Amino acid sequence: MHTTVRPNPNFDGVDFECALKAADFDRCHQLIDGSQTLDGVIASSRLALRERRFLDIIGLLSNFPEDSELRVARDVFLGAAFGYTRDYVAGQRLIDRALNDLLPGDSLYDEAHYLTASIAWMQHDHKKAEDAALVVLRSNDPNNRARAHIMLSWVALRRSDVLRQVEELEKALDELDSSESPDEFYRGNALLTLSLLCREMPLHDVAERVRQTYDALHWTTGLKLEHFQVTRFLASIDELQGNELAAFGSFKKAGKMAPSDHWSVLCYLDRALLARNTGETAFASEQLQEASEIAQRISWSEVTGEEREALLVLAELYAYEDPAIAEQYLARFRSLKSSVIPMLSYGSDPRVRGFESYSQGIAWLRLGDTQEGKAALTEAWSIFEDFNYGWRAALCALGLYEATNDKRWIERAARKIAPWPKSWIARRIAESKTSTVVPLERIPPAKREVLELLRSGQRNADIAKKLGRSPHTVRNQLAELFQTFDVKSRAELVAVLSKQVVPITSLAKYQRKDR
Repeated sequence: MHTTVRPNPNFDGVDFECALKAADFDRCHQLIDGSQTLDGVIASSRLALRERRFLDIIGLLSNFPEDSELRVARDVFLGAAFGYTRDYVAGQRLIDRALNDLLPGDSLYDEAHYLTASIAWMQHDHKKAEDAALVVLRSNDPNNRARAHIMLSWVALRRSDVLRQVEELEKALDELDSSESPDEFYRGNALLTLSLLCREMPLHDVAERVRQTYDALHWTTGLKLEHFQVTRFLASIDELQGNELAAFGSFKKAGKMAPSDHWSVLCYLDRALLARNTGETAFASEQLQEASEIAQRISWSEVTGEEREALLVLAELYAYEDPAIAEQYLARFRSLKSSVIPMLSYGSDPRVRGFESYSQGIAWLRLGDTQEGKAALTEAWSIFEDFNYGWRAALCALGLYEATNDKRWIERAARKIAPWPKSWIARRIAESKTSTVVPLERIPPAKREVLELLRSGQRNADIAKKLGRSPHTVRNQLAELFQTFDVKSRAELVAVLSKQVVPITSLAKYQRKDR
């Protein structure tokens, strides 16, 4: 944390401005370190704002002299700090006081309106956020216009207008491309959200632009999280395009950049899911074990971001191997607090509920809780369909088909995955449409135990006794297995048990080489 200030009379404001626009935060700290000039304190506050160190800003500016010629700048940045820590009234009051002394064209005029938009957005006052962003959009500085488009994209997000969100983010990149001195911090910001949307939706042309911008961008110290996240998202895009080897390499690269142990867990799980989905179950188990070992030794109680998803994926994957551990991870996830990140809509965006419902639904199906699993997957399906998140909707439909054997779900899955014809999801859906063979690994462990005893010739009563279940439970599980395998008798079921789906893609050689 950079909270102390020591004398440094040689603060270079021009050099600082260049470093700030380049998102070279290490250089910014070198330039400001120790400056007790008022210019240096304001610069420290601007840097802290970008690094989201809001309490540091309050500490720096609370005793700032009221009669200073920099009082307006103090009001703007102290107001932002109060607003971003959810003291909305005090924050906006300070920014409004600054605006009383500002005119269009003043260096802080657009900054103040942008911060007004941000605070309004956090309060879900989307009309006020939009109006303030439109003021910034009239700026002569393309960097400010880029920020305005990013803000308008956030408004579109809250209004569930995803295509408008993409359009605004592309406009932000256009503005930055036109600037003689582009603010790379906002380029990274726009690129992060665009790459996420390209991961979720069939935006192939936009994805190519993201990739080109990613390759050209100088990823400085202020863009560490963005660099990590965009790398992950591009790996997922490669996976969906059927380029699993490239995806694996990018997932591994992202893992080396993980900004915390929580993110490291998710990176191991990225590789575990890719390996399992392409038939490399042994490697998937190794990666899962690595992820679990880290997850067990770190605290999750204060995690509020996407990292939390790791607990759901752990539950989803352990449901194949150890139902008891899967239950533990589901319970741990449910015990977490709601998101408190003011600049993100993690707790209110229905897409987040979709991600949670999908992983929970798959885990419940594997654990043998068919009704809960179907309910969760149906909810996730509805959310992803509303947002045109096609491949996620296809996965939900595939899970529902495996749970119900209702061929309408496999047809829906096929329609949703059509934009990604080379993906492992498309291959699996095609297999399911043309074959009645069900891989045993997709059967919940509790039912697999029933299948093994059934294959050895055990009667229902014997199965119930050996597994410590009631005969009624065993009968219900067999009935569900008849439906899953599309058979009508025990004999037919035994006849199909030896059939397995052969993995189509092998990553073993590549994985072993690069581990």
